[in-house]
Amino acid sequence: MLNFLKRMLISPAFLMFAGTALLVLIVFGVYTAHFLELNLQLMTNDVTNAVKQKPYFPDYPPLNTTGKDAALLQRGEYIAKAGDCIACHTNTINKGKTFAGGLAIPTPFGVIYSQNITPDKETGIGNWTEAQFIKAMRHGISPTGQYYYPAFPFYYFAQINDDDLKALHAYLNSLPPIHQVNPENTMAFPFNIRLLQLGWRILFLHPKTDDGYHNDATQSAQWNRGAYLVQGLGHCAMCHTPSYYLLSKQIPLAAPMDKYAYTGAQVQGYLALNISKSGLGNVPDDKVINVFLKDQLTGGGNVIGPMLEVNHDSLKYLSQEDLADIATYIKSVDSKIPPKPKMTGNVGESVYNNYCFGCHAMGAGGAPKFGDATAWDKLLKGGAGKQSLYNNAIHGINGMPAMGTCSSCTDKDIEAAVDYMSAAKDESVAQPVPPVVVLTLADGKRVYEKNCASCHTNGEHGAPKFGDMNAWQPTINEGLMAAYENIVTGKQGHPKNGGCEECSDAELKAALKYIMQNNSKNNYSLW
Repeated sequence: MLNFLKRMLISPAFLMFAGTALLVLIVFGVYTAHFLELNLQLMTNDVTNAVKQKPYFPDYPPLNTTGKDAALLQRGEYIAKAGDCIACHTNTINKGKTFAGGLAIPTPFGVIYSQNITPDKETGIGNWTEAQFIKAMRHGISPTGQYYYPAFPFYYFAQINDDDLKALHAYLNSLPPIHQVNPENTMAFPFNIRLLQLGWRILFLHPKTDDGYHNDATQSAQWNRGAYLVQGLGHCAMCHTPSYYLLSKQIPLAAPMDKYAYTGAQVQGYLALNISKSGLGNVPDDKVINVFLKDQLTGGGNVIGPMLEVNHDSLKYLSQEDLADIATYIKSVDSKIPPKPKMTGNVGESVYNNYCFGCHAMGAGGAPKFGDATAWDKLLKGGAGKQSLYNNAIHGINGMPAMGTCSSCTDKDIEAAVDYMSAAKDESVAQPVPPVVVLTLADGKRVYEKNCASCHTNGEHGAPKFGDMNAWQPTINEGLMAAYENIVTGKQGHPKNGGCEECSDAELKAALKYIMQNNSKNNYSLW
């Protein structure tokens, strides 16, 4: 028998078969690697384009409540908002119809398109039974028996209880039906074979209860409510928890590492911050809630990127009690801090590749883009200086998180990353600094008449009337900068940015100077 095997292994036929099989494997490996690399580049381009776009927040549509349980629909709408269903199931990039699907979701494995979840019977979920809907939400299995890709977060929605799922199903079936065919996913072989999801499920889909989240008897009702919202409907770990990955962190497998729960990760070119006990444990609840309601980061600056969408599509609709319960829960999660990656070669380059790449590769959120000589020279020579950049990177500023979320990095590691980024000079991406344009009171008048006069001319909506100095006196007393902050942030009932999304800071300041110059005895022309 042994001699037979030896003869077979060295036979020309076997060697030809083995060589052919090896060649096929090599070609397949090269093809797969090229496909992944191509999709990563497409994702980078997609993020770069998204950064340039103004955020779009679709409106929730009116419901058909005729002959239906109004209380059930109201509960279902609240569940839909808590789950942020509108964000993925609306083509926000092209301002598509609400809940009609068609949003392209780029992944390293191809592009997945969100589904139409309106009650249209041909292209939506109008023919789905309640049991089929619950199975899709809990197990990620379609009515035809196909596995859904984990871009649909059924991993988390399995925690939603039966009553909430039934209410959500009733709500979706009361939406205006929209006939819109779902685009075909562009997943290449072998990732287009849905049956391969079985392997992912065996590896990562932990056993879930058949009836949703179970309360922890050792914790308070507030803690359990927060856990229910965060672990299930909010699917917060999808962004804020590091994921298992294939070959590189740039190829996540949509499978959270539970031991590092909520310690932060990269998503869509942005950093999802550490929201566990180590990140928020000492932050007062009201500051955490302000992140959701006022887009104010706990360390200063404003929320940007995907979290801004979550706030405006979802969290701002939740009750104050639910937001407080969310804060209670996430501040209690005592997770391990992800280990610092091995620093091979240039330490600064290693830190950049593991932590800084997400924002600085694309310039997300206004971060100076890697290789943009002009942007970095402006920071280095414009008064900030290298030491100031070090301090900002270490302690955080505006949308820049402290230590770039690398809790295990030393100050020297972060300084090395700053050195590495600021030294990278790619003149092809550098742009000349535009000349500073000084706007006059005449410019302010132009901006005022176009954007502000509609309310202030006649005192609409309680706005102080132009020319009424007594009405403007409280604003004058607060000072120009306080008034400017009200305009930009939308405080005290003022529309955010004065209702002018396309206005620059300089234009808003010019309009404010014009208003205050003409409604007080003070001189603002030199401000």
